[in-house]
Amino acid sequence: MITVPEALLLRDLIYIFQGIDGQYITFDSASNEYVLDSQVTIPKPTQDLVYRLTELGWLYQRIQAFINIHFDQLSMGLVGQSFCSALQSELMEYYKLIAILEAQIEKQQLPDQDFIPTEQSLTLKRLLVWTQESLQRLKLMSVLVDMGQDQKGGALVSTMHSYTNHGDPFFKQYISDMLQEVSKPFYEMLKRWISEGELDDPYGEFFVATDPTVSEEELWQRKYSIREDMLPSFISAELAQKIFSIGKSLNFIRYSCHDETLVEKYYAESSTTLHTFQYGDIQGIERCVDMMYLETSHQLLTLLKEKYKLMDHLRALKRYLLLGQGDFIQYLMMTLGPALNRPATTLFRHNLTGVLETAIRASNAQFDDPVILNRLDVRLLEISSQDLGWDVFTLDYRVDSPINTVFSPQAMNQYLRIFNFLWRLKRVEYTLTAAWRRWGTASRTFAKITELSQDLHEAQLVIARMIHFIYQLQHYYLFEVLECSWEKLETKINTKSIDLDSVIEAHSQYLMEIAHKGFLASTKNPPLSLHLNSIFDVILTYKSILDHLYAYGTSALSKHRSGDMMEKNEKLNQIRSSLNDVSGNFKVRILKKMCMELTLSYLLDFSTRFFESFSRFRIQDY
Repeated sequence: MITVPEALLLRDLIYIFQGIDGQYITFDSASNEYVLDSQVTIPKPTQDLVYRLTELGWLYQRIQAFINIHFDQLSMGLVGQSFCSALQSELMEYYKLIAILEAQIEKQQLPDQDFIPTEQSLTLKRLLVWTQESLQRLKLMSVLVDMGQDQKGGALVSTMHSYTNHGDPFFKQYISDMLQEVSKPFYEMLKRWISEGELDDPYGEFFVATDPTVSEEELWQRKYSIREDMLPSFISAELAQKIFSIGKSLNFIRYSCHDETLVEKYYAESSTTLHTFQYGDIQGIERCVDMMYLETSHQLLTLLKEKYKLMDHLRALKRYLLLGQGDFIQYLMMTLGPALNRPATTLFRHNLTGVLETAIRASNAQFDDPVILNRLDVRLLEISSQDLGWDVFTLDYRVDSPINTVFSPQAMNQYLRIFNFLWRLKRVEYTLTAAWRRWGTASRTFAKITELSQDLHEAQLVIARMIHFIYQLQHYYLFEVLECSWEKLETKINTKSIDLDSVIEAHSQYLMEIAHKGFLASTKNPPLSLHLNSIFDVILTYKSILDHLYAYGTSALSKHRSGDMMEKNEKLNQIRSSLNDVSGNFKVRILKKMCMELTLSYLLDFSTRFFESFSRFRIQDY
């Protein structure tokens, strides 16, 4: 057995501190620790000192291995590279300590002289004391290396930040100082995003992501998204949403609204206004982001309202697709009525377009902005073999970028659905009004036909009840639903909406409220609108049977032969039977379907108005 002097152990330890095996101390990869040569004799207290000192080399080896593996790996990203660089910078101080220790040991071991320890000499115990601060630093670096495995970008910054919640001031300060360097690439990405709308993020480290496959038409809805896993924990969800909105708004202004003014302004100011973007100054970042968020959002909404006439388009949709322009709709209904009564296969779009232009010129719609009127068009829905023109005709309103961000395809489909229902309601009103006028004159025309007097009287009563019901329903829709919902929308957009997302949300709520109050959407299945449509079918059927009665009365005036009258009386009985069946069906549907559904299932204020309107009819009348 060989006894090893302390001076040789000191020399070995200097090598160990640099990750190099010594003569008597070597690294055992199997056990992942340093071991002493079994052929040497070292006192137990000295062995304990040596093993405690080898921890420094073990930590250094782990840290240096991490740097060697990841420093040139692009998968770590820019923040990961900055992390490796910060670790390397910390090791530079460690290298200085090793150089000092090595110089001291060389000084103590002069050639051809035995080592005689003095009070100033370097010993194992003194080496242990001198390396305590470096040992603590390397331990912290080792912890960071462990947590930095397979992390990058905002996730790496967030994980490092979590270690600042520590009771040891040295630990907290050390991590904070390192984060100052590590987070620089992240803050550079943040700065470019909110000042230019550019995502300088080749390795997917920022918490905002872009999808290059999405077209500019869907820029606002789908092109950008938030990566929750890359959002640092010291950035709140509210602040992150504002940052996200600023960059998205800048890109929307630039590419969809074709305005570079705000981007150029921010780019010019970025060198001075945004110079404080660094770790630890979250309050300064919040102040800057809040200011830019309000300015960017205001600029975007101003562009949409003034340059692209957002409110004018909303009013146009209300006037035309929601039937708010009464004289235009009335003229269109009167002109198109005969054509729409024919099979849908006989309709041609160019003819309908001509009628639409005539209706515009004949009503107050002619005074609207031509930009608005040029977007108004007609459409023919998919035609089935039994469809009439009424079933496939619809008005259309063309939208393009950037207003199609508010008027999305989903929103326009909702407008189409509401229009179809209101158009059918308007058709029923038009049909009943024409029937009322016709039977007003028929009562005088057929006065000589005594067997028709009772039928004429009953038909007029039923038509009056139907008109009353339709007028009440129409009044409810136009005022209680559409006007009240529009007032809320206008208030939200003009006074409460501070960004484009809030405008889109207000518009969506507007359409949802119309659909809900208008019985087009319900928690129940099916919605109440289906019952209303069935009532409309009954009314239209009743009108068709009245046409047969009118034809009978016209024929009876020119026929006086008894045989013919007997045949006609048989036909009259058939018509009477059909009229009674349809009339009874209408009454049953009104009472059982409408009133019961409204009073039991839709416990809303407007249900009371409907019930009161129906209760005006005497029960014995039904």
